[in-house]
Amino acid sequence: MRIEFLTQDDPLYVLPFFDEFVRRYASEFDIIHVASSATMGKRPRGQMIKELTQLYGITGIARLLTRLAIAKVFGKLPKKAGASRFSTLAQLCRAYGIPHLHIGTPNAPEFVESVRQRAPDLLISVACPYIVKEPLLTIAPKGAINIHHAPLPRYKGMMPTFWQMFHGEKAVGLTIHYMVAKIDEGDALFQDEQMIDPGETLDRLIQRSKRHGAHCMAHVLRQIESNSSVLISLNISQGSYFTFPTSQEIEKFRKRGFRAI
Repeated sequence: MRIEFLTQDDPLYVLPFFDEFVRRYASEFDIIHVASSATMGKRPRGQMIKELTQLYGITGIARLLTRLAIAKVFGKLPKKAGASRFSTLAQLCRAYGIPHLHIGTPNAPEFVESVRQRAPDLLISVACPYIVKEPLLTIAPKGAINIHHAPLPRYKGMMPTFWQMFHGEKAVGLTIHYMVAKIDEGDALFQDEQMIDPGETLDRLIQRSKRHGAHCMAHVLRQIESNSSVLISLNISQGSYFTFPTSQEIEKFRKRGFRAI
């Protein structure tokens, strides 16, 4: 099955999914293309840095920026398939011979046409920072799917892992679902959950759940390929939607004993 990914250029929290998926399943599924938008899409860079500094604190954001700088430097080095560590998604794709492209919005007409010409069987969003719209949603004959790290229809929107911790959930959910015009409302193909370890930071939980998500995605792709998927209808009336937390909500998160990093 020919698959194409839409994602964002995030070596900290998105790369773990692809590192796990490509290492384990690149020989099973034909990954014809990976397109990466900028981290958090068109969100103003100044606003993004301000929000992340509020969430992670001065020391925490310094640690993240250091990790990003290291990834940028080491990501330029040549690596072979099976290397012990990859620093960027582009480096991982080069090592495994997977075409990779940095893009703006995936809804741009020229990109949509390029997808049409590549003719994937299935389009997959992994933390794509844009709402995927028509006609991109219906180009692939087997549809377009998304992985969302929450038990949809609860915790739709941004930062689902943060909000599940914030509300005292004992486990973090995961939903792989078809994409439709309304965000996070398509029928689900698979749902799962992972227990949150005592004292686990948001940083570690996101990375751990992304790797787990790679194996869940492989399971779903096998079902789609064999036409054995069982759809789960989501009760949208019971849904909840969240955006980036405010400074007051971040303070409550800390007072409840949680740490971002």
